[in-house]
Amino acid sequence: MKQRKEELILSAETIDRLSRLLAETLTEAGTDSRDVLRIRLSLEEILEVWLKKLEGAAVLYKTVQKFGRLSIEVCVEGMEINADDEAEEFLLSNRLLAQAGLSLIYTYKNGKNCLSCNPQKRFSMGQVAQLVTAVILAAVLGAGARFVPQEGQAAALVVTQPIFNVILGGLRAVSSPLIFLAVCCGIVSIGDLTVVGKIGKKLIIKMIAGIFLLGVVVAFLSCLLFLPVMEKGNAVSGNFTEIYQMVLGIVPSDIVSPFQNGNALQIVFLGICVGTALLILGERVSAVQNFVMQLNEVVRFLMSALGRVVPLFVFLSIFDLLLSDFGSGFLSLLKVFAIAIPGCFLVTLFYVFLAAARLSVNPFLLARKMLPTFLIALTTASSAAALTTNLDTCEKKLGIPKKVADFAIPLGQVLYKPGFVVGLFAVALCMAEYYGVPITPQFLVMAVLTLGLLSMATPPIPGGTLSVFTVMFAQLGIPAGAVALSVAANAILDFFMTAAGLACLQVQVMLAAESVGMLDKDQLHTQ
Repeated sequence: MKQRKEELILSAETIDRLSRLLAETLTEAGTDSRDVLRIRLSLEEILEVWLKKLEGAAVLYKTVQKFGRLSIEVCVEGMEINADDEAEEFLLSNRLLAQAGLSLIYTYKNGKNCLSCNPQKRFSMGQVAQLVTAVILAAVLGAGARFVPQEGQAAALVVTQPIFNVILGGLRAVSSPLIFLAVCCGIVSIGDLTVVGKIGKKLIIKMIAGIFLLGVVVAFLSCLLFLPVMEKGNAVSGNFTEIYQMVLGIVPSDIVSPFQNGNALQIVFLGICVGTALLILGERVSAVQNFVMQLNEVVRFLMSALGRVVPLFVFLSIFDLLLSDFGSGFLSLLKVFAIAIPGCFLVTLFYVFLAAARLSVNPFLLARKMLPTFLIALTTASSAAALTTNLDTCEKKLGIPKKVADFAIPLGQVLYKPGFVVGLFAVALCMAEYYGVPITPQFLVMAVLTLGLLSMATPPIPGGTLSVFTVMFAQLGIPAGAVALSVAANAILDFFMTAAGLACLQVQVMLAAESVGMLDKDQLHTQ
């Protein structure tokens, strides 16, 4: 892609010119058309605010290739523009979208207000196509290798297993700081909750409570599905003592050991504490906030780079599995699908009928209004791709005010993933059964805590789910070999988990808006 550089003077006409330049560059880079539209609108909104205070200032638009990665930057000379009351809502939304890798990033440097964007490089095949290709190649080559003499199979494993271990080691090294920074920066990015008033606090509480309540329900149902392999453990008092100690163990004794041991609960706890402290202190620690945000970008970039070798990781895992006992492994995958996919649909239906009952609306009418967002998520496995339709549905069909939807939907797509909880539980239980890890009451309690926190801390970037599997299995005592099987399963499950999550999110936002008297019920009941 050719590099561009234009110097302009800030005016209304310049904003139109910059908007077209950005759209052209993003399109050439292969960015999804919905993302192009969203980022373009974000740029126009922010530049309109800057125009009021910096009209006539020098503007620089440039694109740069850094190690093969495109970087787009728009800079306007002048004083630093702090978000005022007029602009706070959409700046808050953009900060949340930036955490999901979906929007523009704001910085002030060298006397210039700068907006930057780093679109993903175009690949000849999508991530799903790459994973499917990896699985097919591994199946063909692995099945063929079983007819090779034992010496040949051993020689193949000597080559493949070290590569697998190197990739797994890289994932372990990056996953713990990635989870910590995702939680910490997610809290900082919320900004001042007084901006959105009481509905923001109510919505966040509902989301967190809903995630853990769903985890408890899934754990209870798991007792029925996995009853033959459930272990009773010790006496009830002994179980309670261990569970009690487990909960208290969330608080680490030092800062370093959670990262050394890969203790997911302690890592998330530290992320919450640091993020909350930075949020409360605000401008007094702005330098620390910027450092943490920049460090988060570095770690996210490293994980994105590792995410590009996920197909190789899956190939090596399945290839090695086929040279050993592969029958039970694929049976476990089928069991994951049999539990998680119906579970996602059941959770979605439950939320739809819950909203219908609470809001006195026809459930079929409600389902019809929510269907477009659900279908986009189901066919793309991307909450980003469904964002525009999601916001439009909330504002024009479900009666949710625009200022509520603009805040709640981006926040919820990062924080609230009930479909992910269902999918992670199915994976954790089936992998524990496959590897002979005891499924005890303590295991289920740990799973509820771990998966609930990880579902909210999952970085929405390529390789983000892979990092969660790495941390999750370490926390639950499941061998690391389960990661590759789980990634292969996730390539399919992600479609259903994303669709279920967005449908449940729409319901939560509707109920939160209704609880504070902000829901337009007439619009909701309109055919």
